[in-house]
Amino acid sequence: MQTSMSNEQLRAIGLSLASAALLTASQAAVGFGLGLLVAERMEKRERGLLALGALFLAALATSPALIGVAFDLVNGPRSRLGVRRTLRSIREDSGIHDEDQVF
Repeated sequence: MQTSMSNEQLRAIGLSLASAALLTASQAAVGFGLGLLVAERMEKRERGLLALGALFLAALATSPALIGVAFDLVNGPRSRLGVRRTLRSIREDSGIHDEDQVF
């Protein structure tokens, strides 16, 4: 049986900053706990390599979110550029076009 996800099943969920931080902290705590359980069964060199790999994957997974936040700070609707863009679009589209002007 093959299942596929439709667009209705994939929905974006908006989280507040506090909820996102709590979710991140809980995931980190689970990972830390599992790491403590497994740490004694691995050699020191293997633990180091695994830790570096996990840090690399975490940085790779976090980078799109950080780039999105930085982009929104620079180009978002409340930034200086965003406000200028909104004002320019209001000025350019005043509702009266050349063919509609009355003399």
